[in-house]
Amino acid sequence: MNAEWHKAAEQIHHRFLKLAQSKGNLTSDSEILSFLALAICGEAGELANLVKKRWRGDNVEVDMIRDELADIRIYLEHIAHQLGIDLDQACEVKLTKVVTRLDEKERKAAAPDS
Repeated sequence: MNAEWHKAAEQIHHRFLKLAQSKGNLTSDSEILSFLALAICGEAGELANLVKKRWRGDNVEVDMIRDELADIRIYLEHIAHQLGIDLDQACEVKLTKVVTRLDEKERKAAAPDS
């Protein structure tokens, strides 16, 4: 993973926080977490809207979708950092759990009916 974009995203995040805090907003960890969660929802909505437009046949450039995906990932990284979670490690753990569940479902599907 490119650590440079992580560093740039964190610096930009702190600049936005400082600006918001100068106006009396985002002054607690709870407010910051809520803001980031809402930001992800907003970006996911924008992504969904682009996918909807493609589905109905509108011309939507893949760059627009790429940008929304990047926005979502950046906000996810900010939330993970805010909570002290290593997102890469969390994904590895989660994927291990998913593989275990999938293995079980495949075994059941392959088993002859009793």
